[in-house]
Amino acid sequence: MKKTSDQLHNGTLKATEDKSASEGRPLDCWRVIGVGGDRSCPELETYIHCRNCPVMADAAEAFFNRAPPEGYLDEWRQVLETTPEGADSSGLSVLIFRLADEWFSLTAESLTEVTPLRKIHTVPHRSNSVFAGMVNVRGQLLLCCSLHGLLGLRQMEPQILKLKKTSDLKDNDNRSIQLSDDAAILAPERLLVASLTTGRVTRRWTFPVNEVAGVHRIGNEELREVPSTLGKPGQRLSSALFSWNSRTVSLLDTNQIFEGIHEQIPS
Repeated sequence: MKKTSDQLHNGTLKATEDKSASEGRPLDCWRVIGVGGDRSCPELETYIHCRNCPVMADAAEAFFNRAPPEGYLDEWRQVLETTPEGADSSGLSVLIFRLADEWFSLTAESLTEVTPLRKIHTVPHRSNSVFAGMVNVRGQLLLCCSLHGLLGLRQMEPQILKLKKTSDLKDNDNRSIQLSDDAAILAPERLLVASLTTGRVTRRWTFPVNEVAGVHRIGNEELREVPSTLGKPGQRLSSALFSWNSRTVSLLDTNQIFEGIHEQIPS
């Protein structure tokens, strides 16, 4: 008598289970009759792919909940507790970014996040070349400062500083075009959110920058003093200099930055 597809499926599944049990490993029917095998499993009509099937979900749960080999946890605990030879715990982590044509950095501990540019809302009779206004960061209004103005650098382009999440543009046929959030995400410009805690008071500011190069670890031996004769704009608020990718990067002093901003806000 000719076997039905269900009988063939059950027979193959039983053989796979027996083989898996004899070898001490979870059932892996997806490699035999599933998407990784001959695709003869009738359940594929229902689940489309083996990753949607409860059999594979049960096998995955059994895999991750299996008991570790003897001595496995102790071995890894010793590895994680051992300090690598030659490891240097000195130095500091900094975020390197560009303002106009100059490169600067802030200590990573003073940064809260880096996010795409948002629309900056000016404050009547308060906004100036340093105090740009306010920005909405996930529903929270934060004060925004222009480091370009504070450090005496060339300002960012106004259309970038005032970038909207969705804005209407006009093409040659005078039709409205929507500019989506992708434009802000793909653009090199970013908005830094920095904070400074003094006692029980935490101050938070946002800074638009032209480009972010990421977080880098700088050794203490790489830091050098800022020369008394300032050669570049912005170094007057820097605590140190270092070289990165054949460029001179100024390490900004967070305390001086926040104090300088406070002095520039109209009373």
